[in-house]
Order: sequence, then C-alpha cells, then structure tokens
Amino acid sequence: MAASLVVLAFFHLAMFSRFAFRTQEVEPDHDLPVSIVVCGRNESTTLQQLIPILMDQDHNEFELVVVNDRSEDDTWDILQWLKPQFPKLKPVNIQADEKFSYGKKIALGVGIRAAKYPHIVVTDADCMPTSRDWVSIMAAGFKGGKEIVIGHSPYERVPGFSSLLERYDGFTKALQYISFAQAGFPYMGVGRNMAFTREIFFGAKGSPKQRQLMSGDDDLFINEVARAKNTSAIADGGSYMTTRATPDLITWLHRKRRHYTTARFYRVGHQILLTMLPAARLVLWATILWLLITGHFIGASIGLAIALFIFLPMEMLALRKLGAGRIMWFALPLEWLFLLLDPCIYISTLIFKPQRWK
Repeated sequence: MAASLVVLAFFHLAMFSRFAFRTQEVEPDHDLPVSIVVCGRNESTTLQQLIPILMDQDHNEFELVVVNDRSEDDTWDILQWLKPQFPKLKPVNIQADEKFSYGKKIALGVGIRAAKYPHIVVTDADCMPTSRDWVSIMAAGFKGGKEIVIGHSPYERVPGFSSLLERYDGFTKALQYISFAQAGFPYMGVGRNMAFTREIFFGAKGSPKQRQLMSGDDDLFINEVARAKNTSAIADGGSYMTTRATPDLITWLHRKRRHYTTARFYRVGHQILLTMLPAARLVLWATILWLLITGHFIGASIGLAIALFIFLPMEMLALRKLGAGRIMWFALPLEWLFLLLDPCIYISTLIFKPQRWK
C-alpha cells in the first residue's frame, strides 16, 4: 500500500495538480491564419450542420478544407452546393479505388496538401465546437514557437449506461494526456481536436508496423513527434470540440479494444508511465480491502484517508474543469469499475484479435 501511495502521489502532485489548480483559460489569437481540415466519409448530414457553424467562427483569417473521403452518399454534391454560400470553403474529393485501401491519415494528408496556410487545425465531421472562439483559442497554442496543440473533445451526453461509461472514460483519458502534456510528457492527442504545423505533419514517418493498424493514427503521430518544447495542451472551456456519442455499448467496447492495439506502439517510457498509474490504483484498493478483511484497521484508514481526501478531490476538480458535470460525483465507483473492466478488455485483445475495418 505504501508503494502504491508513493506512485499515486507522484502522478497527482506532479501531473494532475498542475491541471486542477491552475487556470486553464487562454487568451484567443484571432489573427494567426489557419486552415481547418475536416475529413468525412458518408457524412453529408453532419457536414451540413458543421460547416455553417465553423464558418461562423470569430477568427480573422481562416479557410475550411473538407475532404470527401470516398463517400458513397451525396457528400460531394452537398459540398458543391455549399461552396457558393461560403467562399472560405475548399472541398477536396478522393475517388474510391478498390485496388487501394488506406486509413484516415492519407485522407488527412490530402487535405493538408490542399491547405493554404501552414498552421492546421483538424477535427471530425461529427463534432461541434463549444464556442465561436474555438479556432482562435487553438491558434493561441502556437505561441512561443509551438508546433503541436492538443485539445479536448468530450462525448455528447445522451441517456444510457454506455454513454456514462464512454463519457467517464473520455474525461479520464483527457485528464491524463492533457496533464501529462502540460507537465512536459505529451504522449497522445485526439484527431477530433488537434492543431499542428504542416511541416511537422509531413515530417512524421511512422513505422511499417504502425501502417498496418486499423486505427490510432492521431495517437501515434503525436507520440512520435510531440516533445515538451514543441507541444502545448489547451483545456479552455471555449476550445472543446464535442463529438457524437457511440450508439451502443458493443460499439464502444470494440473501440476500446482497438485502442489497445495502438498503445503498444507508444514510446517505452510512456508505456511504463501509463501502466504504473492503473496498477498503483489497483494495488492501493486491493491492499486496503485486504487490510480491512484481516483487521488492520489503522493501516486501512491511512490509505483510505489519503485516497478519499487528497487524491479524489484533486481528480474531481480536474474533471469539473473538463466539463464532466455530475459524472465527477461518480468518479470513485466508476474508477473501481474500470480497474476491473480495462484489464478484461486488454486480455480479450490478446485472445481475440480485433478485426480490421474494411
């Protein structure tokens, strides 16, 4: 228990406290020219909603590059219909080719090559910004010569247990990667809300094994190129990009399984840190339970006091800043649930390999 408390104290005091107790508000930069790049496949309905909202961003100089990635619906027709209404809209079309299969990174690269400005802000077609300053706040992350800006993308709130799990999982993951980045250890970002320079994007090579993965291009790109000196992490409430909820529990579990196929390609130091955190939490609660069962109430009380009155309030404050709302009041039971659920999902990926999307 003592060892787990030392490990958890390191994470909470060196990482999470930086996020929980410091202001996250950012002064928007309305002047930096940026290109917004959105890739969509069969997203005609969502793009009709998203494009007018992005065009209403309070930013002085920007363009919107929308890549139609081999859509089978009327996405390209919709983009052509919207173009006269929005002069800053630049549609890019990729034709379907049965002989050529690729992931999102190729489509994103096509959009970035078509972009006019060297500073790129990316999101997905099924997302919505939380304010008219989204672009300007993300652009502010480039100050000081930064080349990468990591943002937060919470899932929309819908009724149901699967939505609760997805939102809590998303908030805790965001707390980790944003806190780590602000502490100088950037290891991942989400393509739903991210910015970077064109130069650093095309400078990332990746390994041949990574190119065979079914997902995780965004994670691995950041893990390869992000460093303390070239990366900033933004958690201002006006910079969030809300994304569409996963339709059901089974789909969410499939996505969780695919994430584990990506994480093993992280840099070794990041893998160690990300393994130590849940392992320490599991050991802490297991030893507290064992001490209670065996009658060592003083030792159990010490562990409980530190967990409940130091670590938990810090996590709840950080989750509140991320917009978790009422979820933060269920942080403890959900933490226990995920300490059991995550290892089961990981073991399932070892037994049954996730299938590649066609």
